[in-house]
Amino acid sequence: MRKILFSTVALAALAGQAFAADLPSRKEAPVYVAPPPIFSWTGFYVGADIGGSWGNNNVRIPAAFGADFSHNANNSGVIGGGFIGYNYQVNNFVIGLQGEFDGTSNGNSRWLDPFGRFQTHFGQDWIASIDGRLGWAAWDRTLLYVIGGVAWDQQTASVTDNLSGFSLSRSVTRTGYDIGGGLEYAFNYNWTGRIEYRYYNFGTANNAYLDPLLLAGAYYRTTLTDNVVRAGLTYKFGAPEAVPVVAKY
Repeated sequence: MRKILFSTVALAALAGQAFAADLPSRKEAPVYVAPPPIFSWTGFYVGADIGGSWGNNNVRIPAAFGADFSHNANNSGVIGGGFIGYNYQVNNFVIGLQGEFDGTSNGNSRWLDPFGRFQTHFGQDWIASIDGRLGWAAWDRTLLYVIGGVAWDQQTASVTDNLSGFSLSRSVTRTGYDIGGGLEYAFNYNWTGRIEYRYYNFGTANNAYLDPLLLAGAYYRTTLTDNVVRAGLTYKFGAPEAVPVVAKY
């Protein structure tokens, strides 16, 4: 009887272990952590920027009777405005089109001659451009890009002949070009910040006038280039792309 009892207890213990092994696990499932959304530079965007501008403005007045006055002046000031554009990303390459408009405080005043007869004032009212962008999404959410295209500006120049009292002021819109590059970083899917350098060249503009004292025609010529460094903040429209969920069994 003792042997039978021991055998019965042993069989019961083995059966209990086997039954316990077949029961479902009571461990809690691990907490699901969603992967970060896929970032893309593709989409429309708007932004604002502000910075500093410096450059060279050359004013020359080839007047009658061999009088020829000219000077180079530093054309510097603050520049700021807004822009709108669209980017399209293919792998790491980003191509885009951007339009922008900025007001400036650029300007200078100078005496043209040592006798204090001719005085000039030059001002640059605004700069606008339509540019293409080509970028490389180098790492994480950082974009390195080059930019360039067609640019326009409005220049206001005046010259005063203090001997005759004659003064002439003209505003002209000039067409030129711009080229530069920059770095843009995405803080999240919709907000990005950028810093860039741009070079503008608006060529030479001639403005004719008649000096009543000299009774002869003359003109003043302005040649303008700008260097601009600015920082901008951009809002990109759209929502992040969903990451596909792969079930694991």
